[in-house]
Amino acid sequence: MRTILSELNKTSAHIEASAIISADGLIIEADLPHGMNEDSVGAMSAALLSVSNRGSRELADGALEQIVVKSTQGYILITQAGKEALLTVITKSHMELEHISSEIKRSAEKVIAHLSAF
Repeated sequence: MRTILSELNKTSAHIEASAIISADGLIIEADLPHGMNEDSVGAMSAALLSVSNRGSRELADGALEQIVVKSTQGYILITQAGKEALLTVITKSHMELEHISSEIKRSAEKVIAHLSAF
């Protein structure tokens, strides 16, 4: 799992952090900068996923694919990685999301494959 995050982070200099998180908010694997709290990243990602999943089902009548949070300093992108995990990526500046979204999707598919092997 560490390799999946390492390869993803190399795809863009804008990626500040990435983490594979269980559906209940526990960190499975993380590549975070010094000072970024793993527990906070996991808990907030799971909370955002839970609320967004409900909104997607009830309001948009569809399955959630990705959450994008835009802040003044960059983006937080949360992607479902199977039923039991999610992939969170934090960027440190604004950038084109198209390229990084496709890389995140590929990485999420690798996470799904890895988790289904167990």
